[in-house]
Amino acid sequence: MKKLRFSISKGYPTQMKENRNIHQDSVIGLSRDKEGRLWATAGHIAYGHIGVFCGENADTLEELYPAAAGFQWGKAGVAFQGTRYPDGPYARGEFWATGLWIDPETGIFHALIHNETGWSAEDSAYTVFRQETGEPDFRHIGYITSGDQGRTWQFERWAITSSDPCYTYRYQPDGLTGGQTGDIVNLGAGDLSVFYHEEQRMLYVFYSMLWYDVDGRDVAADKIYCARAKRNADGKLGEFEKYCDGAFCMAGNCGRETAVMAGGSEPCVAYSETIGRYIMTTYNRRRWYEGKTTLQVSYSDDLVTWSKPELCVEAHEELSLPYLTLCGREKGKPHHTLGDTFDLLASTNNTDVLRFEVKVEAYEENI
Repeated sequence: MKKLRFSISKGYPTQMKENRNIHQDSVIGLSRDKEGRLWATAGHIAYGHIGVFCGENADTLEELYPAAAGFQWGKAGVAFQGTRYPDGPYARGEFWATGLWIDPETGIFHALIHNETGWSAEDSAYTVFRQETGEPDFRHIGYITSGDQGRTWQFERWAITSSDPCYTYRYQPDGLTGGQTGDIVNLGAGDLSVFYHEEQRMLYVFYSMLWYDVDGRDVAADKIYCARAKRNADGKLGEFEKYCDGAFCMAGNCGRETAVMAGGSEPCVAYSETIGRYIMTTYNRRRWYEGKTTLQVSYSDDLVTWSKPELCVEAHEELSLPYLTLCGREKGKPHHTLGDTFDLLASTNNTDVLRFEVKVEAYEENI
């Protein structure tokens, strides 16, 4: 079985900086347009701004302008066009534009957003426990589009939500009843990245779900899930279907799901030409808590059957980070196609984003 050996440089600064009001808090949204230019969305809608960046490669990305939401976010009943989440409560809170895809036929920018109930929702914010600002709160994935190269974005719909409701019996928002009852609570679908499969005309979304231990006040488990949507004739994305029990067969909203990988969070998926396989990077949460190198990799031949994650490097003093984004360097290929050398963009909550130069070589693992 072919795998990769990693050699990773020191971190180099980028324009994605705190002092430029880019408070990064997720995997970075990246995509190339039909001219081969690399675009990025980085930052946070509620702290500073989401910046739209462009360049030839990751080392030349420059901010062009801030992104503006053509819809309200924040307080429940007003935010996201006054919609409800598919699992019941009114939508609320802030968002991160983490999954970027530029349609090469129309030039339309598409993004999947990570949304949380516990932040920037005024007196309607809530967590697992009560009405309050903070964590542990609940996550949903929404779908937004832009027809002006990311200057302004429109909210399309809620795209992917957990099969478990996004509230518990401890606090039931908006007059709802029921909710999760156990002491291990599913915090919902979020923390995502996307991979566009050109031959299939499918956008794959890889997303995290976390289970929170109420008594231990800590994350009990983290797993990666997958959903996909077909590009419609009008250029919009169709409804997402979740991977469950060996097939893409469940509704993106509230449908059941089967994990494709366990033991990591914040996935980023790419195709390695070096070994002819897909790779997924995630971060190891326990090692992050301990201040150790977090970058780990899994392998797949079909995008849904993934190997157990393993560390890319045992020690790297700058790589105890959770948000890790892969980026290829060849302008004529999608950013998620990787050669023997490529870039890794990395940060933690509200810190400057660093760029690492990565070199890989193939080796054969005997099983």
